Amino acid sequence: MYSLYSWGSPFTAEGLHSFDPSCLSIQAYLQLSQAEWQLHNVSSASLSPNNCLPALTCGQAVVESGFWRIVEFLKSEGYDLNAELDEEQQSQSTAYVSMVQDSLVDALLFSWYLVSENFAEAIRPRLAKLFGFPLSLFIPTQLKDHAESRLESRGIHSAAAAETKTASDPSNTSANSLRSKIPRIYLLAKEGFKSHEDKSTNPVYAQAKKCLDTLSKKLDKKEYFFGSKPTALDTVVYGYLSLMLYPDLPQSTLKSMIIEEFPNLSEFCDRIHAQMEPPSMGPEQNWAAGVGSMVKQSVLQFASLRSYSLPTTQDDPELASKIVSVAGALGIFFGYTIYKGILSIPGTRSLTPAAQTLPAFSSSDILSVVKGGSS
Repeated sequence: MYSLYSWGSPFTAEGLHSFDPSCLSIQAYLQLSQAEWQLHNVSSASLSPNNCLPALTCGQAVVESGFWRIVEFLKSEGYDLNAELDEEQQSQSTAYVSMVQDSLVDALLFSWYLVSENFAEAIRPRLAKLFGFPLSLFIPTQLKDHAESRLESRGIHSAAAAETKTASDPSNTSANSLRSKIPRIYLLAKEGFKSHEDKSTNPVYAQAKKCLDTLSKKLDKKEYFFGSKPTALDTVVYGYLSLMLYPDLPQSTLKSMIIEEFPNLSEFCDRIHAQMEPPSMGPEQNWAAGVGSMVKQSVLQFASLRSYSLPTTQDDPELASKIVSVAGALGIFFGYTIYKGILSIPGTRSLTPAAQTLPAFSSSDILSVVKGGSS
C-alpha cells in the first residue's frame, strides 16, 4: 500500500483533503487509477519522510515527491492514466497542465488572500483552525503576505495594494508625508472597511477566464478531456477547480464564473468529486512530534556551525539570531504544553488526563505553498 503525505485541509467538510492544488491533484490521480493508498494529512513538511509535500512512500521506502515525479513512479508501477494517449495527445496534455498551473494559481491566491472579505470571513478562520494555537495567530497573515509578494512580482495588485504603493512612492512626497501621520492600525483596517467592494474586474480574473475558456473548449461535451477515461490532465484541473468551486466564500467570483460561463467544467469537476471517496487515513501525528521536529531542526541548524570551538558574534554575525531561533522554538514548545495543561507549573493545575493532539507545523514549510504556487 502507498502512503501519501499531503498538506492538511481546512475544507474536509466539503470533501477536500488538502488546501494545496498539487496535493489534491495527486490524491485524485491515486483515486482514479485505483491504486491502494492511505492519506497522511500533515501541516508541516518536516513530518514528511523527505521534508517535501506531496510525498509518496511504499512500505518504509520514500518513493518520490512532487506531483510529476509521483506520477512518473506510478506509471512505472502500472498506474498510468495516460496509457491510452498517443504521442500528440501526451504533448497536448503537458501543455494544458502547464497552462493551468501558470494561470489558475494566481487567481486562486488572489481570491483567497487579496479579497479582504474572503480572507477575513472564510480563509483566515479556516486556516487558524487547521494550524491551531499558537501559530494560528500569525501563520494565516504570513501566508497572505507571501501571496501578495508572489502576485506583486507578477504585476497583480489589489486596489488597496495599489493605493499603498502610490502612497509609499518616494516621489509622492505629500502622500508619503500624510501616510507617516496615519497610525498603522488604521492602514491595516482600511481594507476591511471596503470588504464589500466588488473586485471581480481585477485583471487576474480575466487571465483565469482565458484559461477556463480554453479548457472548456477542449473538454466540450466529453466526459473527460481526452474522451471517456480520465487522464493526468483531468486530475490537475480537478485539483485547481475544486478549490474554486467547493469552499464557500463571501465573494465567489471564480465559482460564479465557472458555473455560469463554463458549466461543462463545473459538471466535469462534480463528476470527479463524486468519485473521490474518503481516503483511508494514516495514524494521526501527535502535536509533540511536530513541535519536537521544529525544535530539532533549530538545534541541528545551530549545531552545524563550521567551527568546533565556541563561536562568538565576530565569528558568526548570525549567532544571536540562531540562539533566538532555538530559544523561541523551545519557548513555544514549553509555553504551549503549559498553556494546554499537558505540563503544569508548581502551584497551578495538575497534568491533564489525556494529552491533546495538534497538527504539527513549521512556518517556513507552510509558506512554501504560496511561494512556489505549485509543484
